[in-house]
Amino acid sequence: MTTRRIAPYLSTTALLGAGLAVAFPYEALANPEFDIRGRLQMDYHMIDEDETDFVDGFNNRRARLGMDGSIDEHWDGRVEINVAEGSVSAADFRLRRSLGPGRLWLGQYKVPQGLNQLTSSNNYTFMERSSVSNIIPDSRRIGIAYEQTGDELGFKTMFFGRSLGDDEGEDDDVDHKDYRGNQPQGYAIRGVYAPFLTASRHNEAPRLHLGASLVYEDQDDPLDIGFSDRPELRDGDGGSQRLIGTTVEDVTDTTKLGLEAAYISGPLSAEAEYLTVSMNRDNGDEPTFSGWHVQGSYVLTGESRTYSTGGFGGVTPSGSGGAWELAARYSHMDLNDSGFAGGEQNNLTLGINYYASSNLRFMGNVVFADVKDRREDGLPGGDVLPDESPTLVGFRAQYNW
Repeated sequence: MTTRRIAPYLSTTALLGAGLAVAFPYEALANPEFDIRGRLQMDYHMIDEDETDFVDGFNNRRARLGMDGSIDEHWDGRVEINVAEGSVSAADFRLRRSLGPGRLWLGQYKVPQGLNQLTSSNNYTFMERSSVSNIIPDSRRIGIAYEQTGDELGFKTMFFGRSLGDDEGEDDDVDHKDYRGNQPQGYAIRGVYAPFLTASRHNEAPRLHLGASLVYEDQDDPLDIGFSDRPELRDGDGGSQRLIGTTVEDVTDTTKLGLEAAYISGPLSAEAEYLTVSMNRDNGDEPTFSGWHVQGSYVLTGESRTYSTGGFGGVTPSGSGGAWELAARYSHMDLNDSGFAGGEQNNLTLGINYYASSNLRFMGNVVFADVKDRREDGLPGGDVLPDESPTLVGFRAQYNW
């Protein structure tokens, strides 16, 4: 980790603070209420290798530190930085304001697409998101958004550009994009319908979740876009090995569609999601990549995952003995289309979670991966790579405050 990598985020924090001082009267900022927030996720991995070498050992998955809170009766803000193995990145850097029946968002935060992607890493059921949720959604971007959420209906729309850190790294920095010309411009919208299935409306009442999202992004100048993922678990080397992947050159614009469904009733919850991305290019074939996952979990001690219109929260134990949860997921990701051969990956993940409290969780995952139909560099002219089926085991201690 170097000063050069940390400096952009420190300078952004300083600029945000200066902007607040200019934008709001002293009286409004005289009594802001901010709290320190953070999370720590420490992993240990053991891998039964097939063709590709992995590293058994420890991995610092996330170490975040930031602050959030109210600025006045209308505005709140959040600044958060993530320190992982060998890298520093910006998480949420944003302001929100109540506006009419909803809220206005300014800054960097997640693009509204994907139930699994929008669920906080403090709360999702497995140690990693599904491959399709890692590959297709855009995660965090800088932009302006408006959302409105009711008891059963909700929507969020966003106009966005780049992520913090893009155009600040070197050309070979895989964590950031180096744009050739103007920054991209994207538009996103996500809608959710989440009816209660009984007259009762308490947290453990049966509830259905249905959602759809659409994201369009114009690159301005053509951009090379990479698509790749690990087998839904990292290793002791921080997860440098990616078994599926390809790069599509000279992409002019992308269109991403997401469909999601979930069900929750007491200790039982289930979700399914489908995501696809199609691309236009200056020259050459124009591929479409897609994937999906289905998963379910059951809290043996009877607690229910929290839910509010639009997304899942975590599990809070009802007694001093904590809460136990069993979970299973099956996912499919296909990076083969129109001559591109990034491969297909199917994963079966089994998980067990112990919640010592609402803020302290211990996790265990085993992933049975099946990877096939891929070529070197994911391109038609590359050598055919062998199929492989590694088994990955991971454990996590997680604390957030």
